Amino acid sequence: MDQNSLGSNDGFMKRYFGKELDTVIFYFVAVLTVPFVLLGAFWPEGLAKVSSASVGFVCRAFQGTTLLGVTGFLLFCIGIAVSPLGRIRLGRDDERPEFSRFSWFSMLFAAGMGIGLIFWSVAEPVMHMSSPPIGEPNTVEAGRRGLELYFFHWGFHAWAIYAVVGMIMAYFQFRKGEDALVSRCLIPLIGRKNAEGFVGRVVDTIAIWATIFGVVTGLGIGGMQMAGGISQLFGVPSGTATTAIVIALVTIVFIISAITGVARGIKFLSQMNTVLMVVLLLFFTIFGPTAYIFKTLGLGIFDYLTDLPKLAFSTVLFDNVNWTRGWTVFYWAFWIAWAPFVGAFIARISRGRTIAEFTIGVILLPPLFSFIFSAALGGTTLYLELVEKTGIGAIVTKDVAMALFETMKYLPAFGLMTWVAMILICSFLITSCDSATYIAARFATKGRELSDKKASNRLTVAIGIILGSLTIVFNFSGGLKGLQSATIVGGIPFMFIMFLCIASFVLDLVRSRQKDSAAAANELRAAGRES
Repeated sequence: MDQNSLGSNDGFMKRYFGKELDTVIFYFVAVLTVPFVLLGAFWPEGLAKVSSASVGFVCRAFQGTTLLGVTGFLLFCIGIAVSPLGRIRLGRDDERPEFSRFSWFSMLFAAGMGIGLIFWSVAEPVMHMSSPPIGEPNTVEAGRRGLELYFFHWGFHAWAIYAVVGMIMAYFQFRKGEDALVSRCLIPLIGRKNAEGFVGRVVDTIAIWATIFGVVTGLGIGGMQMAGGISQLFGVPSGTATTAIVIALVTIVFIISAITGVARGIKFLSQMNTVLMVVLLLFFTIFGPTAYIFKTLGLGIFDYLTDLPKLAFSTVLFDNVNWTRGWTVFYWAFWIAWAPFVGAFIARISRGRTIAEFTIGVILLPPLFSFIFSAALGGTTLYLELVEKTGIGAIVTKDVAMALFETMKYLPAFGLMTWVAMILICSFLITSCDSATYIAARFATKGRELSDKKASNRLTVAIGIILGSLTIVFNFSGGLKGLQSATIVGGIPFMFIMFLCIASFVLDLVRSRQKDSAAAANELRAAGRES
């Protein structure tokens, strides 16, 4: 392609998607994603083979790095929160938070793990019980370990990943005045020229790549679960075709929601999600095995905290390589893949909070709610399986998307609560996906809002179509396994960007402290000369 042709294409792209569009990043993203769409559309088996081979390579090469690296993220967050650096504000020294604590918690929780929580809080504990990494299946011990492993996968490690990206992006954006881009977080380490040049574009492309594949997994899982709910309510088969239709419809809805902006669409739906989550939680707690739920919660937290050091520093959990790759490596890759857009999003809503407040709030509050929620929903499923012998485990093994609805069959008001769950799942999908499209669009426009509203909407639509199309092709190319493969392939590369961001962040903090110390020393010397 000659220079004139390239310039002509760039001009067209900027006219259509906005003058702020970084066309290099846009082309990079297209080159990385469109082949997956075409391969999945015309040769699903080929996409499944490519994904499987890629996952095998990534796991063999980076399994230990991933497991220990995420533990390192958690230790880093704890260390900086309890240090004097925790008093630094993510903004000006006199700035105060834009959102109330309730709105802040609602938005970060909804964007961070809402749809996965609805899906896995019931399914994962019973799957671990039915097929444990160690020991006999379908025993009380296996059920207890199942909930503990769920706590491990959805606990402090997961949210430490989000906290690292969110804290660093908020620091450079609101305290240093940089654009809302991952690449700008590397300025102290690689220099402004590199961060704003080709190297920075590669970094931001990897961030978009991870975001797209992470959201593809969330959207696919949510689509599978909604298809399961539709099957229960209307008797429609819950196969890949039904799931694809659901995904297409949700894609249309979240694109419409995304173009309404953060303050209107995402905030309203996030608060509604929190209310519906509490409704579902109270329903299971009141009408489920209440005493068993509270006992399960206590034992789950005790087991999790007791075994956390052993789990956190193991590179092969329970000496079971396949289980470790299928669960823990997948989960860490899942959180890492979601980290660019969730981190950027919670950075956007966390301006004015101190590093300590931000870190403690992000790492502790959502996991605690997740533990309570899973003890209620997952604990009820374990009770029905272990005590009532209902056979839910066998059903979930065949179709994991049916876990929630099969459990609710044994509780009152099945039809009504299925609708509540369906609305909640759909709403969580919308909030997660429109947050992702909003952030991915900003990564492609140098971290800035587009001045042309119509161009901004067109860019949002384009990214939304990419998300929906990828989800559908991976759905047809292996279902849940295909979606898990997409997460690992998309997420692991961004982990190394996170390592660099931490190094750059610490370097900037050290330099700032040195400047402050030098300035204070100069003031003292000046005061001494005057006296």
